[in-house]
Amino acid sequence: MDKREEMLLLMEEFENSGQTQKEFSATMGIGFPKFNYWYRKLKKEKGSGGTADFVRVDTSKPETAGRATLELEYPNGVKLKLSSGDLSLVSHLIRLF
Repeated sequence: MDKREEMLLLMEEFENSGQTQKEFSATMGIGFPKFNYWYRKLKKEKGSGGTADFVRVDTSKPETAGRATLELEYPNGVKLKLSSGDLSLVSHLIRLF
């Protein structure tokens, strides 16, 4: 396991701990500046979509009951749920990442 993966696991543990960053880093024996660096770095990565492209999605149509739903999950954790069967839109959304 590399340092980034180790810190990702640590950040998940921190978010479930209910402690402040200072309390958690002291409990884990990590210097606060180092912990805070990784916290900000990984938070920024998690928040960035990795692209500046946007696709207009028409949401004006009412959803039909019993219609199949397609869910796309990008490697960064972003999830999209689509009720549209428009394959060109799905293809474009897949290529965004």
